[in-house]
Amino acid sequence: MSTTTAHPTPSGSPASPPRPAIAKPVTLGRVMRSEWIKLRSLRGTWIFLLAIVVVLAGFGAIAAAVSSGSVSTPDNGGPQFGGDDPLSTVLTGATFATLLVGVLGALAGAREHASRMITATMAATPRRWPVVVAKAGVLSMLVLPAAAIGTIGAFGLGMGVLAANDAATVGLGDDGVLRSLVGMALYLTAVALIGLGLGLLMRSVAASIGTLAAGVLIVPALAGALLPESWDGVLQLLPTNAAAGFTAVQASTDQVLGPVTGALVLAAWVVVILGGATLSTVRRDV
Repeated sequence: MSTTTAHPTPSGSPASPPRPAIAKPVTLGRVMRSEWIKLRSLRGTWIFLLAIVVVLAGFGAIAAAVSSGSVSTPDNGGPQFGGDDPLSTVLTGATFATLLVGVLGALAGAREHASRMITATMAATPRRWPVVVAKAGVLSMLVLPAAAIGTIGAFGLGMGVLAANDAATVGLGDDGVLRSLVGMALYLTAVALIGLGLGLLMRSVAASIGTLAAGVLIVPALAGALLPESWDGVLQLLPTNAAAGFTAVQASTDQVLGPVTGALVLAAWVVVILGGATLSTVRRDV
């Protein structure tokens, strides 16, 4: 009786052990990519950005039409719709755009806390501070172009309406015009970053939006109307009044900082609020 020896075939050879997964280091670029995916995948982000452009350009054209007399108002003795000069008239929509960018920033900061998805974000980024930097960077990259497009659109449409009705106009080359347009786009971006910082600090969408609206829109106007003139030196340090030095935003006080000083004061507000948000994010439990 003969025996045969079976030789193992290649298909019967034992499988090689799986390669261990290599964990990629957490870098600021990867965190920014993650935050970019979060914001761009939300329909509300693009609705807000479109609304910023439409509000700036649309209200600018309407204000120009009303101030030039091509559109009549129900009561000629009523309040003026527009500014005291052509530039501030066509940038009338800045007040409404300020609220929109602030809400967008507050949502970007507080929405994850409301849904508790922040726990996964912080678990993937143990050092935590890159999350705040990434959120601020991505938000700026979205808001700044939208604000610039809306500001340029408001200027172009508004000046076109004023010129068509033989009203006074200004050009880009006139003194302070280009600075005000660029400053307006930067101011709206700064407000969005302030909203982001408040959202991260308060971890509540409603509370951060309410605080932003009060601090940027309501308190400066009320304080300027109710407080004596001796407070003007303090009031000019508020974000809106500081921005009046380099934009067409109407200040609530007669004293206005210079363009450079106003920009530095507004930047200081952004740095302080985002710095507090970073410190809170690093030290507080999620």
